[in-house]
Amino acid sequence: MVPRFSANFQIAMPALLVSLMSLVILTAGCDSNNPSPTQIEPKTPSPSNATQETNSVSSIDQTFNRPNPSSELISPEDNLPEPESNLRFRTLDSGPDFAYKNGEEAGHVTMVETLGGGVALFDYNNDGHEDILLTGGGTFGDDKKEATQISGYPPALYQNNGDLTFTNVTQPAGIDRDDFYSHGAITQDYDNDGFTDLVITGYGGVLVFHNNGDGTFEQVAEQLNLPTNIWSVGAAWGDIDNDGILELYLAQYIDWSFANHPFCTGRDQSFLSQKKADDRRDICSPRDFAPLPDFLLKFNEHGTLIDISEQAGINKAGKGLGVLMADVDLDGDLDIYVTNDTVANFLWTNQGDGTFRETAALCGVGFDNTGNADGSMGIDMGDFNMDGLPDLFVTNFQNEQFALYKNIGNALFQHVSTASGLLSFQSVYVGWGTAFMDADRDGDEDLFIANGHVNLYPSDATIAQWPIALENIDSRYAKVNKSVGDYFTTAHKGRGIAYGDLDNDGDLDLVYSHINERCSVLINETANENQWLSLQLIGNPSNRAAVGSVVTLTTDKQFQVRQIKGGSSYASTNDSRVFFGIPQNQIIQSILIRWPDGTEQTVQSPQANTAQTIIQSTPSLSTSL
Repeated sequence: MVPRFSANFQIAMPALLVSLMSLVILTAGCDSNNPSPTQIEPKTPSPSNATQETNSVSSIDQTFNRPNPSSELISPEDNLPEPESNLRFRTLDSGPDFAYKNGEEAGHVTMVETLGGGVALFDYNNDGHEDILLTGGGTFGDDKKEATQISGYPPALYQNNGDLTFTNVTQPAGIDRDDFYSHGAITQDYDNDGFTDLVITGYGGVLVFHNNGDGTFEQVAEQLNLPTNIWSVGAAWGDIDNDGILELYLAQYIDWSFANHPFCTGRDQSFLSQKKADDRRDICSPRDFAPLPDFLLKFNEHGTLIDISEQAGINKAGKGLGVLMADVDLDGDLDIYVTNDTVANFLWTNQGDGTFRETAALCGVGFDNTGNADGSMGIDMGDFNMDGLPDLFVTNFQNEQFALYKNIGNALFQHVSTASGLLSFQSVYVGWGTAFMDADRDGDEDLFIANGHVNLYPSDATIAQWPIALENIDSRYAKVNKSVGDYFTTAHKGRGIAYGDLDNDGDLDLVYSHINERCSVLINETANENQWLSLQLIGNPSNRAAVGSVVTLTTDKQFQVRQIKGGSSYASTNDSRVFFGIPQNQIIQSILIRWPDGTEQTVQSPQANTAQTIIQSTPSLSTSL
């Protein structure tokens, strides 16, 4: 991306220098670290479990040989004006005292340290309150002999007590496992028994915790025949053939190990200073490593998962991080969108016969607006312009536009970031988790993004970065960080985002995960007279989680469309309910649900400001306030 300035060579030199000094000139792309990496002596890692440890903030070593950038400003744009916004979020002091740890204190400067972990919001015990699950991360050997041993920290499950306090129930729930260095938290009721199960992804394997329905989980990855020795971050459950049984898509990242750990150098160089330091080790670019194949797994008649990737046409290796399963082309079956890091993104379009065709370039969602592959991480799908067509949003690396792909119909998309206000902030950010959500209940979807750099010596940026809050104003986005709350004007090494209604008051709250920093729970305190409606859909005979359902809410003045998606964000899972905001002067007329099996169901005149449960083929509603 070109620097955002033009020079008039008629002006005086001092004025030119002042103008230049006020700008941030950005380095380009994900491979800004190393033109020619040097291979170090190969070492073969041996897996080892870490001793059970807490990831509480008090236990994190604060003596890392790295800067602590929690209060750094990220760029001169911190002083740029922003429009006033009514959006408000309060950081919850009583939130979980837990931090993802990446083991960076060992000084190995590995690729695995960069990815961080996710957060899942789900009601694990069916008590009506959304609970919080956070992945733990990992570490490395303590001495030179064991330096290349990669081990894990267990996840943490916090039960929502119903009063915005949370209790750590990790051990009694039976999920205190540290089998590998963990990243993703994916929750879904994969066996249609009414209890939400849990998948943990990471470097070295996959864990599947089956919910026993009594507040405990059983780890069943081996019984389900999950692949081992893989590196996965993003995953999603969805019913690709509408038979009522969910399939699992597992994206893999890159072929990195300590046996393939090149010495890459950092560049501390700016346009003005031309200072350069090439002797400091820094994080390598994903471009230096080969991609790995993804998995599409399907249950067989014995209740185990089999790999159907090849027969389904999932035949390209990528560098996958984000996964979304949704009906992107609105033809009645689930498609799969995968964000890849430094190679083209994938859009696996469901052909309706059990096979997929990769169509990202054809549909316009594989590259940026100049035809280049981005360093893509996070993904979500929404309808930002309220035309009933699903749009896609992708977070990318520094000096790459975050990509808003507008659906223009017939499964074609247009890159509209520039026209939609996403150049209202500079490209210093490295984006990760993201969420389309109607934070102010005005009917359109706002955007939230977690940011944080991967490099130790980033050019013209800091490692910790502001998150971004974007308010949707007439189908254009405006950055409104300074109005929204203190969290959005402090820097973090953000990674995962999940949204949900933690206090059941009808508006959406947020949970952010960070690297080596306590997670943040943000309670929505936006004050207005707008209304809301939340829906919990239960499929039967469709999959019970109703993944793939399309819900249309019609008022006397407009309509809104939402889908129940598999995956999205980055390494995270949102509240499974569907949320609508309704402007104060509008009256809800109907809800139309197109279930995954194609049947339709209409609910007339549902009451606003209520939480509704809708069971497929059952006309009545169960209402809870």
